[in-house]
Amino acid sequence: MSRREELEKEVEIARKRLDQAPLNISEEVLEAYRKEHESLTLELNNLYDDDEDEQPG
Repeated sequence: MSRREELEKEVEIARKRLDQAPLNISEEVLEAYRKEHESLTLELNNLYDDDEDEQPG
């Protein structure tokens, strides 16, 4: 599995965790979930992908 695929899966899991968080969750935990999601999304968006940058021969 490529790093891109790993990050996409991690972002999906983090998003689900946020979407399905219980209503009585503490603000601190919810904020930690948000930061994790933002961090993973940023890493995914900044990931260098060799295939996208290659010029045809």
